[in-house]
Amino acid sequence: MSDGRPTDRWHAPAAAALIVAFLAAYLPDVGHGFVKDDFSWIVRSSAASWSDFAAFFRSAPQDFFRPIVSVSFAIDRWLAGLHPWPYGLTNLALAAGCAAGVAAMGRSLGLSRGASLAASALWAFNWHGINMAVVWISGRTELMVVLFSALAAAAFLRNRPLLVGLLVLLAMLSKEEALLLPLVFTSWYVVERWVERHRTPVQGGVVSLAASGAALAVALILRFQSGAMTPSSAPSYYRLDISLSRLAANLLPYLDRSATASAAIVIGFIALARALPRRTAVDWRAVRFGATWWIGTFAITIFLPTRSSLYACLPACGVALIAGAVTSAVWPIASGRIQRAAVVLGCALPFLLWPVYRARNTESVREADLTDGVLVMIRQAAVGGTGDSTAILLRDRRTRAPSLDNAFGTLVQPAVDLTISPAVRVWIAPRPAYADAAGIGFPPPDAIQLMVTNDRPVLSR
Repeated sequence: MSDGRPTDRWHAPAAAALIVAFLAAYLPDVGHGFVKDDFSWIVRSSAASWSDFAAFFRSAPQDFFRPIVSVSFAIDRWLAGLHPWPYGLTNLALAAGCAAGVAAMGRSLGLSRGASLAASALWAFNWHGINMAVVWISGRTELMVVLFSALAAAAFLRNRPLLVGLLVLLAMLSKEEALLLPLVFTSWYVVERWVERHRTPVQGGVVSLAASGAALAVALILRFQSGAMTPSSAPSYYRLDISLSRLAANLLPYLDRSATASAAIVIGFIALARALPRRTAVDWRAVRFGATWWIGTFAITIFLPTRSSLYACLPACGVALIAGAVTSAVWPIASGRIQRAAVVLGCALPFLLWPVYRARNTESVREADLTDGVLVMIRQAAVGGTGDSTAILLRDRRTRAPSLDNAFGTLVQPAVDLTISPAVRVWIAPRPAYADAAGIGFPPPDAIQLMVTNDRPVLSR
């Protein structure tokens, strides 16, 4: 799109409107409290010295080797203690960075500012995965791998090998999905060389590929020395099942979670413009890169028995780029009136869908509020206790959501140890899933009982 087109003139106000819409959707719901894995991350990511930070890169206390995520939690705890809101703000800032990273990918592929902004918005306002990554504090693992992976892709496309190596390494040390980034880059590079038949230079050279491979070697060496789980030692729900049946079971759900929102918006724009994109007008380089990205970043998680919307966040970057390329091809065909209408509708739609985004945040917010209320009640019940002699049994009502199993799982004792002093022993009944695997025993018969009624803890003797 050349300068002077409506999208270019409206780029800054459109970007500002989308930022406001994103903040309206998520700012009220971040940082309500800690849930499940949040407690474990905070407990095991405490750092009081540089040697403590260095230790994150030598060991895997949670079986996962994600030292960059540990560093982020350590910084949050150093700055904010145990106040959850700053942790939530960190997630929100990371999500905004991810959206900017998707836009940087688009610009590095040669998409216009308007098309890159559209791709960024399609990623940010996808109603699958993004809400979970932002509102659940432990969801920052996905945000960090998206951020560094997107920036690494932008650096690769601009042939900045040193930056590629650093960013790929940071992505790999954030989450395991990034381990296949060198394969993604190499696959696209080979396809592009074959398609172009050497007629035009291909951005992202061999040196950048070598830098991504070197980053993989460093990441694997650190990982193997850390004692992190491997494909053979992982629990059953994290063990790869590379089979057609697993692929068939996960393919459509993940296609829906990563692509439905973007596809709906693109189809709506085509219907508004009443024109299909001309084949020669489509930026096929961007399409091929987006498709390669989608396949490569799903290549691990699509074979896991555990299915999570978080796993759709990284592949959704590729879908957003494809959508941006298609939108860019349709744009010149549309009249000025349609272009202006598309910009206005595109900016208004996130505001119109505000109730949907808030409703999708509700479950995570209620879980966070529940953990906060339960910990307050435990603290009150423990007043006057004598250390380890204070035993509390939490009665869970699994017929209502959220349940204590949803909010704490097997991590209720670490949560209490982290936030309450003097020491209190706590159990949940019925016992949480995987309680035996976590080594959780049974409460004494004289334990103080707390009953959860209408999502609120009530003291009961």
